[in-house]
Amino acid sequence: MIRTRKIYVFFLAAMMAMLLCPACDKDMPTVQHITGGEKNTEGKPTEIIISHSQNLNTPEDLAARAMQKRLQELLGEQAKVILYADYQLGSAREQLEALQLDRIHITIQPVSAVSAFEEDLNVFLLPYLFSANADEVMAVLDGPLGQEALEHVDMGPHEQTFEGLGLWFGGYKLFTFHGDDHKHIQSPADFQGLRISIPDNALLKAQYTRWGAVPIVADTIAYYSILAQQMADCSEATASQIASDYLYEVQHNIVQAYHSAEIYTVLANHQWYESLSSDIQNAILEAELYAKETLYKALAEQEPIYIEQIQQAKGMRYEVLTEKEQAVFKASIIPLYVEQLSGNPWQIDYVARIQKCFT
Repeated sequence: MIRTRKIYVFFLAAMMAMLLCPACDKDMPTVQHITGGEKNTEGKPTEIIISHSQNLNTPEDLAARAMQKRLQELLGEQAKVILYADYQLGSAREQLEALQLDRIHITIQPVSAVSAFEEDLNVFLLPYLFSANADEVMAVLDGPLGQEALEHVDMGPHEQTFEGLGLWFGGYKLFTFHGDDHKHIQSPADFQGLRISIPDNALLKAQYTRWGAVPIVADTIAYYSILAQQMADCSEATASQIASDYLYEVQHNIVQAYHSAEIYTVLANHQWYESLSSDIQNAILEAELYAKETLYKALAEQEPIYIEQIQQAKGMRYEVLTEKEQAVFKASIIPLYVEQLSGNPWQIDYVARIQKCFT
C-alpha cells in the first residue's frame, strides 16, 4: 500500500501543490463526508469515530486498531467504533480541525501538529528534552508529568474543544540525508545551507534555521517525492516512517543523534466526551491504555527490524552519534530554549522538571 502511495505521489510530483497535500483516493471518505457519529436513540448504536495519520501496519496504526477493537469489545452493541487511518481523512491538521467540529470523536496525532492548537505542547519538540533511554521517556509520559500536560490541554485555549486522553512515545527521530554529495554529519554546522523537509511547526522551523538549514514545510506523506526530486536535501523522521515510506531509497545517510522523540497525543472532542456516561468514558480510557501497551510492544518488536531494513539498503550509511558529538548539538540549542520558553513560566518550570528526571 505504501509503495502505491509513493508511486502515486511521485506521479503528481510536477505539481508542487499536490506534493504538499495528502493525496486521497476519490472513493475514500474525507472529512467533508464525515458528519459525526449518530446519537444513541431508540437503541441504535452510537458511532465513535477514531482517526490517525500514520502508515498502515506501523506500531502507531497497530495501536489505533487495538484501541478500536478493545473499545468495541467493552461497549458491545451500544456502540459502533470506526477507525480511519493513513490520511483517509486528510492531513493531521485537517483531522484536528474535524475533531473541533465533532466530525471525528477521537484522534491520535503527533505533537508537531497538535501544538498548532495547543502551543504549550511545543515543549515536547525541544531538542534533547528527553534522554536516549526509551523506557525513561515512557515513564515520564505515563507519570504525573504526562498527566499534567494532558490537564494543561484541558485548561488551554481549546479547553472547550479538546480533551486530552493520553501521550504516547513513538520512537526517536533520525536525521536523513541524501548522502551522495554531503559531508559526514557531526555537528549542527553541517546543516548549513541544507534544505530540510519538516512539518509546519514554528519551533522546528526555528531550530533548523538556527542551525543554518532552510526549512521546507510538508506533510510527511510528501517527503519521498520531495526528497527524490531533490527539492529538499534532508529530513527528520522515525525509523518507522523511514522504512514504511521507503525514504531509505532516496536518503543514503541516516544519523541517530537522539535529538528528539516522536510524541503522539490522543485527543477527544471535549463536548462529545463530556456528554458520555462515566461507563463509556472509562471504557475509552481503558482502551487507550490497552492501545498504548500495544504500541510499546510493537515498537520493541518492529523498530529493530526497521533499523536492519534501513541499514541493508543499497548505498546506506547508518551511524549513531557519539556522546561527544551529541554534546555539540546540545550546546547549540541553549539559545533556542531561551527563545522558545521566554515569557512562559509554566513551560520553563515544566521543562526543568522533565529534565530533572534524566539527571
